[in-house]
Amino acid sequence: MKKNAKQLAALALTGVITVSAQTSVFASENTQFDPNSVPELTMDVNTFTTAKDNGIELPELEGGTLKLKASIATYQMSSEGTQIQKLWQEAMEHYLGCKLEIEWQRTNSLDYLNNELVVLQSGALPDMATVSKGPAVNEYGNDGILLNLSDYMDYMKYYPEFMKETQGGEDYAKLEDGSMYYFMDGFYNPDNIQGAQSFTSFAYRFDLLKELGLQPATTLDEFTELCKTIKEKIDAGEISIQYPIINSTLDYGLQRGFVGIFHTWDCVYYNDGAWRFGPIEDNYREMLKYLNSLYEAGYIDPEFATADTNAATTKATTGVGALCPTLWSGSVQGWNDVMEEGQEWGLAFLPENPDYGTPWKWGSRQDGRSLNAGMGIYISSATEHPEYVVAMIDYQYSDEMINLMNWGVEGQTWSVSDDGTKIYSDDITSAEDPAVQSGNYGLTASGVCRTGMVFNPMDFNALLDVSAKSEPWWNPEDGYYVSKYWTETNRLGGVESISPYDRPPVAYLTPEESGQKAELAYEGTCDKRARELSVQFITGEMDIEDDDAWASYVEDIKSQTDTNFDDIIAMLNEKTVTPDNSQAETANE
Repeated sequence: MKKNAKQLAALALTGVITVSAQTSVFASENTQFDPNSVPELTMDVNTFTTAKDNGIELPELEGGTLKLKASIATYQMSSEGTQIQKLWQEAMEHYLGCKLEIEWQRTNSLDYLNNELVVLQSGALPDMATVSKGPAVNEYGNDGILLNLSDYMDYMKYYPEFMKETQGGEDYAKLEDGSMYYFMDGFYNPDNIQGAQSFTSFAYRFDLLKELGLQPATTLDEFTELCKTIKEKIDAGEISIQYPIINSTLDYGLQRGFVGIFHTWDCVYYNDGAWRFGPIEDNYREMLKYLNSLYEAGYIDPEFATADTNAATTKATTGVGALCPTLWSGSVQGWNDVMEEGQEWGLAFLPENPDYGTPWKWGSRQDGRSLNAGMGIYISSATEHPEYVVAMIDYQYSDEMINLMNWGVEGQTWSVSDDGTKIYSDDITSAEDPAVQSGNYGLTASGVCRTGMVFNPMDFNALLDVSAKSEPWWNPEDGYYVSKYWTETNRLGGVESISPYDRPPVAYLTPEESGQKAELAYEGTCDKRARELSVQFITGEMDIEDDDAWASYVEDIKSQTDTNFDDIIAMLNEKTVTPDNSQAETANE
């Protein structure tokens, strides 16, 4: 039976599941978070490590109590009063060898994000705070209001391991002069699953393909032929959909689904030893020619560039299209929740263009331990006991704390299966929504609750178990089956599918230079203009075959920057740390 209109509206409003270093899992509108519904957890923290065990000598603390003010972003559920938050406090007190009195200021994540820079500009900072603006905080560090963490490396044991294992190493975490002003968000990927988050597969109406004796495309030629066949079935009245191809939202240009197939990208990225702006590359033009051919053949919904997320979700769930090249992990699962009985969307890895080989995917996870510069924790330079605060945050990067915050307590919230892997307790795995139930405990991997001092490292295995939903998949070897987006994009794409966009080298930039780079980055002025003009090429309003039109397009994009476009690219290449670049020597002096 078809789900009601209220459910459809809720799906359109919440969007899709995003699994990232900062995970957002959208629970249903009827979800009731209840931390009092779970049993009390008990743990002997005396078995845990102490700072003294690590050779860290903390100064004497008057009265034996550390008093701090902390400002953090909260997500769907506050960590206050949860079982894991209580154990976090006990473990931290044991590690530091003192009592903790923390005055927590918890703010809804959206409101927090909007006010972060306002707080920094005011200079009235708590002892420690969540930050999602990443490198933007460095300017305030240079002004002296943030603690220079590099002066307190003697009080760190675990964060340096994340620095070392991250792509770019210590250069990634530090500025050119060796200073660093925030702990970056951590991510632990024990099984080295280098799957991706989105734009890594195409969605297909599996029920229609099965009905017509068709299958998802493995090559671009097969995709074109599939569009042709579906269009013929539409015109013959054999199927009731309107167009072969729909887009998931105007916020992501249709080209975002194809750039990896043509080995280019839709904003600035690093490839083959140099920084490039994808939308002016020849590969990008070739991609636009291909999309124009699909549009001219009548395969693409004419509203692909104007339908917002709500409208596009309605199109996907009411039979407007059969193929969707742009979507996030979780989109298909969400659509299927509101489809008519017997109708089903599913996923298949990106079709290959034989001229380029394995398609590139977006958002590939790094293996092992890694850092994400976009989010983290800063410490006020005015904090009274910086050694303790640094040691406390550093301890969150330990295996002990990562395990506690993501998995909980062995024998109570998790156990070890026969094959040696960790599994959550039955009350979590059998819950109607495991993410919500794990959130009731305060487990970080839930994605709905972030315990401790946000942001702290997520365990990818734990996150996949409770936050990532299974979705229908297909590949030529296995046929139709059910699995998870991250694991399948890792298995089917392999390391060859990791986009260079996800593995750039470090570039040491001043705040002004970072601003110049931002003009070429995603959502920058050049990116937005390229998306706008690309639509005109796809629809034929501008002739993609016309060299003069293309030259005018390139000139238009380059004119969007405040300084010379080519000089920005040259600056990025000059400031990039590479093995044969003197910048690397400067950074390590």
